[in-house]
Amino acid sequence: MPELKKAAFKQKVPEYLEHLLASIRSEFGGKSPEYNAIYNQYFYSPLEDLVGKEHNLKHYEAALTSKGGLPHGLERLYKRQLVIDLTMVCAAHCRYCLRANYEPVQIKRSDIERIVAYIASDKHLKELLITGGDPFMVPRLLMELISEVVKKAPDIKIIRIGTRLPVQSPDKFDEELFGFFKSYGQSISFECAIQINHAIELQEQSRKIIEVLQKSGVRIYSQNVLLKNVNDNIPVLVELYDQLRYLGVEAHYLFHPVPLIGTHHFRTSIATALTLIKELTSSGRISGRIKPMLSLMTDVGKVTLYEGTLGAKDGQGYLDIQTNYRIKDRLRWNPDYLLPDSARVDNQGRIIVKYLDGRDD
Repeated sequence: MPELKKAAFKQKVPEYLEHLLASIRSEFGGKSPEYNAIYNQYFYSPLEDLVGKEHNLKHYEAALTSKGGLPHGLERLYKRQLVIDLTMVCAAHCRYCLRANYEPVQIKRSDIERIVAYIASDKHLKELLITGGDPFMVPRLLMELISEVVKKAPDIKIIRIGTRLPVQSPDKFDEELFGFFKSYGQSISFECAIQINHAIELQEQSRKIIEVLQKSGVRIYSQNVLLKNVNDNIPVLVELYDQLRYLGVEAHYLFHPVPLIGTHHFRTSIATALTLIKELTSSGRISGRIKPMLSLMTDVGKVTLYEGTLGAKDGQGYLDIQTNYRIKDRLRWNPDYLLPDSARVDNQGRIIVKYLDGRDD
């Protein structure tokens, strides 16, 4: 029996989601799959207090710390891309979120000059991922950062923004933000990743925000998480990806949940995830234009599951994950990078990392 731990992640549910739940309860009932699809994502469960073998407090560590006094919040794993954690504030707290153990900090306006100087100094950088937290929670800061990048770092071709705000609190969007994207659309390509885990999240207000963002020149794609008692069955997944396609939203990753403390009740086995993704994508149930890639968020970064990726499982439930990440590349692009204890390097210099499997009981 797993041991008990004290719950630490503050429950945070915005008014929009409270009203949505009331509406779903009225239409479908308080024990319906539709109701649970929202409720289970945002409301505390005593199951969070049961600790299994999940151990991670955070995801991979790739912070840049030694270059000219850069602020906390910059992460680099790859040659072409820099991650900027603009803020750790979100409209709501997803109970399975890998940010549950991060301090609620954000980049200051006074940090922007140094951040942009670093970006402009590296000609290999072509793309920024602005995430957090939710960057749309601090729209003025987001717009200021982007405008400075456009002015001073012309090698950046794409800016991606990670968000859940359109399905958590769509009322927070305004015309100033849409106008901003339109005004800069000739200078840079904007892409927005929205995590949408169930079709019931795509209510009228959320759909409208997605449509207006698209009309403002922002390409929308979806990154979803496979969650027990939310979307871990084929009919729900088919409906989700159909609805995304009808909205013109591209499919990207379908993530197996990160093995974080207090989230074991969300995590299927990888074998179940593979069965679901094969049935979803290789049975003719959905169009090839909307097929997601099943991926893991490991201690060394994202790994999409292809042949040869999954190694043996040990007696503790950990799988060897073979990546094509090379340690020499990590150190070239980020001299501060440290290989985590869960990883090792093979005889070709590629990183192998341990990943805790989920359970189906």
